[in-house]
Amino acid sequence: MLRFFQPGIIFLLIVSVLLGYFLPLNFEKPRFLAETKKIDFKTDKREDLVRQLYNYKLENLHFANKEQDWFQKIPNNIVIKFLPDGLNELNYSSSGLLSVPNIFLEKVPTGLDVLPSEYKKAIFIRFMLPLILRANQQIWEQRQQIIDAKSSENKIVMKKIAKIYKIDKSFTKSDVTYDWADKYVLPIPTSLALAQAAIESGWGTSRFSIQGNALFGQWSWSPQSGIKPLEASNSEAVVRSFPNLQSSVNSYMRNLNTHPAYREFRELRNSYIKKGKWPDGLELAPALYPYAETGEHYVDSIKKIILQNDLQRFDYSKLLIR
Repeated sequence: MLRFFQPGIIFLLIVSVLLGYFLPLNFEKPRFLAETKKIDFKTDKREDLVRQLYNYKLENLHFANKEQDWFQKIPNNIVIKFLPDGLNELNYSSSGLLSVPNIFLEKVPTGLDVLPSEYKKAIFIRFMLPLILRANQQIWEQRQQIIDAKSSENKIVMKKIAKIYKIDKSFTKSDVTYDWADKYVLPIPTSLALAQAAIESGWGTSRFSIQGNALFGQWSWSPQSGIKPLEASNSEAVVRSFPNLQSSVNSYMRNLNTHPAYREFRELRNSYIKKGKWPDGLELAPALYPYAETGEHYVDSIKKIILQNDLQRFDYSKLLIR
């Protein structure tokens, strides 16, 4: 009897082995064996790898839709009293990307101080977003100009941008061009700019913001260049004024990107990028303790405003093209 079954057993074993070898090819692999997705960036010399990292973040958002929160619930009849048509309704994509109209205010609307807190904040953010996004877009364009200039050896363009960022012009003659571009010519997270503008301008209600378009409390020691505060540790100090709001935003970003006091801020930003991560405002806030005399308390204020108002969602906004 044993001899009779031996060939059959051997045959079944052979069939089982063959089926086990071929059948898995027709089924999806289990999740725990799935291959890890790798971010594959282009390596063309005319491509900005940092911009690709930022774009990848925008294209791979996984945020909950924010349309029903306080920012969207402000009545339309309130918004149109302070802002031009188009800034009343801002739309999110299903992934959480906010589309922002290409509409720019020259001055801060007056009367925000009499509004309920949430209405005041909603209006302030609405007119600040286009200004911040346009300033960051200009920085992206400068980065691309640097890449194009290096490729074509256009030293005139390189020296022009280096002058804006107060960089030694001799750098434009060497391969360290990209090094200073990555350190200095980089956007500021939208949430960070919003939080600091909210602190420094009182959500657009301070006399410096209304009379001088000063959104970020930048100091000057030339009496003709700004508005004298009622109290200041330096009698010569004034809060710098600007011809319009966009100039104030541009100056703020240039300040963070060039001033020696914010070297640690730039280094922290670069450390995230080198690790393949685009940093948001909350992650970079700790390096801004030199911005105010209150130091770490100022950092805590920035973090508190970002978290309480969910400003991180605005780090992923897109300026619409007319």
